[in-house]
Amino acid sequence: MVGGGLSRYVTATAETLAELGEVTVFTTDAYRDRFEELRRAGSAIADALDKVTLVWVPEPVEIGSYYHFLHLWSAAIHDSLKHVYGKNGPDLIEFPDYHGEAFVTLQARRALDPFFRDTCIGVRLYTTSEIASVLNGHVASDFASTVVFDMERYSLQNADQIFEPGGDIYATYQRVYGADSLAPATTIRHPVIESQEAPAKQDTNGALRFLYVGRFERRKGVQNLIRSLAGLARDDWALTLVGGDTSTAPLGVSMRAQLKLMAEGDKRIRFEDATTTDRVLQLMNDADVVVVPSLWECWPNVALEALGASTPVLATPTGGLVELVQQGRSGWLARDTSTASLSAALEQLLESKDEVRELARTKSPRRVHEVLTDRDEVRSAYVAVVDAHSQSQGRTKSRSTSPLVSVVIPYYQLDKYLEATLDSIALQTYPSIETIVVNDGSFREVDGRLDELAERFAMRVVSQPNSGLGAARNFGIAQSRGRYVFPLDADDLVAPSFVERCVDLLERRPEYIYATSWSRFIDEAGAEISGEGYQPLGICRALETFNVAGSAEAVFPKRVFELGFWYSSDLTSYEDWFHYRQLAAAGYSGCVIPERLLSYRVRSRSMLRAVGIERHDRLVGEIDAHMREAGTEWTSKSG
Repeated sequence: MVGGGLSRYVTATAETLAELGEVTVFTTDAYRDRFEELRRAGSAIADALDKVTLVWVPEPVEIGSYYHFLHLWSAAIHDSLKHVYGKNGPDLIEFPDYHGEAFVTLQARRALDPFFRDTCIGVRLYTTSEIASVLNGHVASDFASTVVFDMERYSLQNADQIFEPGGDIYATYQRVYGADSLAPATTIRHPVIESQEAPAKQDTNGALRFLYVGRFERRKGVQNLIRSLAGLARDDWALTLVGGDTSTAPLGVSMRAQLKLMAEGDKRIRFEDATTTDRVLQLMNDADVVVVPSLWECWPNVALEALGASTPVLATPTGGLVELVQQGRSGWLARDTSTASLSAALEQLLESKDEVRELARTKSPRRVHEVLTDRDEVRSAYVAVVDAHSQSQGRTKSRSTSPLVSVVIPYYQLDKYLEATLDSIALQTYPSIETIVVNDGSFREVDGRLDELAERFAMRVVSQPNSGLGAARNFGIAQSRGRYVFPLDADDLVAPSFVERCVDLLERRPEYIYATSWSRFIDEAGAEISGEGYQPLGICRALETFNVAGSAEAVFPKRVFELGFWYSSDLTSYEDWFHYRQLAAAGYSGCVIPERLLSYRVRSRSMLRAVGIERHDRLVGEIDAHMREAGTEWTSKSG
């Protein structure tokens, strides 16, 4: 509704699918005032606005314990979907790949949330922020950027379907991310907002008029376009450039400023600011050729608009352009993305001005546009995706048994909280649980209550000399009899459905090595601490910087430990982080349920409070040392 190509594609898709059923568009509430203006003005799209759900956008101060405001934004979209649709999800949800907006919803989908049981969740390829960063010449390595890139990667891998419009787009993503790191793809074109056919081109002579429309951005190749034209030893051309600025020139400075320096004094080159759609269409009608010189491009709306105006396109052979630009029918493709290739293609057009203008007069580009934006074809493709998804449901095996789960609770001087923890275990909906409390050298008089609690809760108590949290967990796991183990701290609480949800997930999705959930923070009295919690991402690249995989409070198959992945007995903290890094290094992954089924008690002496910046840095160094130690063979194999 508002914005550039993506918003116009979304609007056109909503219009197209509205003939099949109810369509709701979810977007940021930053557009609220603009939408109200359109309603009051009696805009032609006022009816469509009734199908728009405006989602709260967090301010930086509201990020709280989320890893990035886009992480919180993804959670807000997930919550809004559930609020709008009530008990059951829609037939289809389509997310853009950019910024990983699908992340939390797909976490829920992978965690078998019944709300999404009959919903196909698709991710549409536009261009991820990671790809854009690469092509803009600077990939940030800070934690926040890594989180966003990880969210995008997770969405691409875990979607039910990837939607791509054609050309070399999906193959490019495979080359970037790896063929095994993407969900299966379906080709579904982009419909466009319908417009009247442009008037016939006027006969013109003289200089060939080139037009560039788009952001002044490195990945758009606009700098190569100016270099290519300025390097030609001829004056029979004119170039108009229309677009907004970006800071993607070398050293992060203004690209517009750099382009103007490159074109300084050249009266053949004219700049215009970003403008209205009507103005762009007028410029396209007046131009002989629209140039799309991108280093890589998905399915650019500007190319489709040019073809709709029957203005041929000169483009680089990347992404969707290899299908949009059909040689001699809708335009011409350069040999590659280099300045030299672009110069050669421009020179060839300048040598054949009459043929260039004749192509526009034949309306051939418009006919290509009509084929590539056929709404009936788009509707049929979406229906086929939904039908295929519906038929595939039920193929995931259901849990037929209830294997024993061993809850392992390390205990050291936490008598004040243990009973509440055991109560939360007793309330589990899962029927087959054994509880093991590991007394880690806590032998005060008050600790004698363990015998009483053991009788009341039918639990086992095992004891060892004080050895630390990691060693206590390992000892309890070694004593356990369950197929699954669930380490739980003696002062934390667990929602009644937690164990059942995790076991069901691991039984039905054997590709996961653990299952956990989000946590809420509670104070020493058990009251929720507003706005604070833990929302793990799962195993991903950001795990190298912080423990984003989950706490130790997760359900694991016991075989994980039998394979040698025990908790460190050397680390005084972060032993769960080290454990997940070991699993990640071995190629394992887990699943996070994006619901607050765990309650972490924040005490004045709890680990969360005790680990300051200095200790954090020290502990990270210890984890790194342990990882390198474990990855090296230190003993000689000779003799």
